[in-house]
Amino acid sequence: MNHFTTPGRQFLRAIFLTACVLLSVAPVFAESDPGTERAFAFTATLTIVLVAVLFFILVVPEEDRKGIAAAFVSMKRYVVPSVSDKAIEFDHDFDGITELDNRIPPWFTYLFAGTIVFGGIYLLDYHIFGSSKLSAGEYQDEVVAADVQRRFMIAKEEVVDENALVALKDPAILAQARQEFLKYCVSCHGNNGQGVVGPNLTDDYWIHGGGIKNVYATIKNGVPAKGMISWQLVFSPKQIQEIASYVLSLRGTNPLNAKKPEGQIYTETDSTSIARGAAGSDSTGVQQKKMQGI
Repeated sequence: MNHFTTPGRQFLRAIFLTACVLLSVAPVFAESDPGTERAFAFTATLTIVLVAVLFFILVVPEEDRKGIAAAFVSMKRYVVPSVSDKAIEFDHDFDGITELDNRIPPWFTYLFAGTIVFGGIYLLDYHIFGSSKLSAGEYQDEVVAADVQRRFMIAKEEVVDENALVALKDPAILAQARQEFLKYCVSCHGNNGQGVVGPNLTDDYWIHGGGIKNVYATIKNGVPAKGMISWQLVFSPKQIQEIASYVLSLRGTNPLNAKKPEGQIYTETDSTSIARGAAGSDSTGVQQKKMQGI
């Protein structure tokens, strides 16, 4: 039996057209950020509801309202069990308390069936056809994208001549380098370079050589044998120079709980270095002495 007259059909047509208009502009928002997309979905839903209510109140005549209400009642029966449904009573009686076998609410059954359908689609999509990527694949894509971004960043920055490195002394640059040091280096070298797992960076002893060039090379290439990664995939050459300069600026700060010296004492005569002054007259300007008693 048809419950709807012409105004009733207009009511449904108005809702349908409103939904079509909103869905037609959805691709525009699909390219925007997730926050905008969620806001659009909420606004679209609210708009459809508002149009439906206003049309129902202002346009639909009384007789059509009854038909629409009857249709909603029919749909409700598929979701909410009827009060006429009687629960099956088991032959169990404990002190006047009986056990009933109530019918499972239809909405729960539909929800359970929906999860099964979703699970099947998910299995086909992610594990069989592989049309969507798992978290590991998404992570690899992000790593590749980050590496491309890093390469663009390096290309835009000033080229660093590793054969003519100098220790930077600008307080603003050293302050920025300290922030990077605190973010990435404290777990091994401590907040003040006193050394934790890694060596003390505030004395005159160096395991892999002191001076700006050696410290730069150590940061850039890392020390895989001792667990220090290569930081050239994280920092640009200019950033490595800045961090190396900050490390050299820590010399002589004598922080609390500093580790004992490790490696060889390093002295450099190059006036651009932050390390100790004149150390000899060899051609490299560098004099290294073996640690004594360490």
